[in-house]
Amino acid sequence: MNWRWNYNTGGGTLLDWIGHFCDIAHWGMDCDHSGPSEIEGHGDFPPQDDVFNTCTKYRIELKYPHDIAMTIAGGYPEIEEGTKWIGTGGWVSAGQWRFESSNREWRFNKDLSDVLRKVKLYESPGHVRNFLDCIKSRQPTVTPVETGYHSTLPGHLGLISIFTGRKIHWYVAKEEIIGDADASKWLGREYRSPWKLG
Repeated sequence: MNWRWNYNTGGGTLLDWIGHFCDIAHWGMDCDHSGPSEIEGHGDFPPQDDVFNTCTKYRIELKYPHDIAMTIAGGYPEIEEGTKWIGTGGWVSAGQWRFESSNREWRFNKDLSDVLRKVKLYESPGHVRNFLDCIKSRQPTVTPVETGYHSTLPGHLGLISIFTGRKIHWYVAKEEIIGDADASKWLGREYRSPWKLG
């Protein structure tokens, strides 16, 4: 697994986990086909002569439409792993193996009545079973490729902000960085010869 900790072969903890937790966050925010408009990140790196060069600690602040703010962080003991939504009536948190909330009653309510349910979520028996079922049915999977793309995008944009040391403004509809040619260069990478994008 150590290939993850060098930017030549991986993306560190940030890009390792972003698809999992941001996927859940976007699902809850109804942003599966959208993204943030502002991204500002800061990170700590190992010494330059270290074989590993990915962020050991990072914090990224993002702004979404409708005054929604999101924080992506790693390496901070006070910030738990997982996804947490904070609203005017309390908070809920979902991690890889747990669900917590500020209201104790919410934790044990596995099924909501249709009266209380504002969003009907896709029920999945797990990614592998879901994938096999969708091959047979030709229905979309719980996480289509477009959703996966939008789930990882905030991590990549956050990393660009960390590398450049400044806030990134993202044009969601056109999928481009606004007014920063230097930051835009980070959206791709030069291919090693003879490889090229077809």
